[in-house]
Amino acid sequence: MIVVCPACQARFQYDEQRFEGVPKKRFKCPKCAHVFEIANPALTSPVPDATTALPDLPGEAPLTTALRSPYLDAPSAPQQQGRTTQRSDRETMLAAAGLGGDPGALMPPGLRFSVAIVAGPQASSVHPLEKPFNTVGREDGEIISKDPEVSRRHAALEIRRDGTVWLSDLQSTNGTFVGGQRLERTIQISHQDEFTCGNSTFMLVVRDLNEFPMH
Repeated sequence: MIVVCPACQARFQYDEQRFEGVPKKRFKCPKCAHVFEIANPALTSPVPDATTALPDLPGEAPLTTALRSPYLDAPSAPQQQGRTTQRSDRETMLAAAGLGGDPGALMPPGLRFSVAIVAGPQASSVHPLEKPFNTVGREDGEIISKDPEVSRRHAALEIRRDGTVWLSDLQSTNGTFVGGQRLERTIQISHQDEFTCGNSTFMLVVRDLNEFPMH
């Protein structure tokens, strides 16, 4: 199923098996960090009372029942205190997007995706995309530019099960550009389309394994 964030309208794929028979799950948008509920399409249940307060999550403002749902609902080990590492932050973000476990299982079959950096400090490098959600960043992410004009988490590429690829800006300082226009919303890009972050230019490369099998 497709989950749409009500705050930023970002779309993410969610495996319905993760409901594990419960009527609702809690989802934290990896793009804007908004927390909201998604309902199990296989079940119907009454909507919780929006005025019922729930215990606060660490680092979050109080939420009502209507806003609280899956992802932090299962019992877990005590959370570590202090600042989390970048790796833990990324793993949490991917889990919140429903990309835990084997992310490769959620990728479109028969296609291989990669991003080639055609201009900038890391020009001529190629980065395979092996997960549905990939970030472009200066020093963090699946596509690292080492460009001082690129934000730490600058842009995101979402690969959907239907084989389409969607590009969004992650509220970067200098913006993400396609065709000379600054990106104001999530857009679909195709094979050999280019986009620019800072002083770096990136090209999406999509390979159809049915036409060009890997050796």
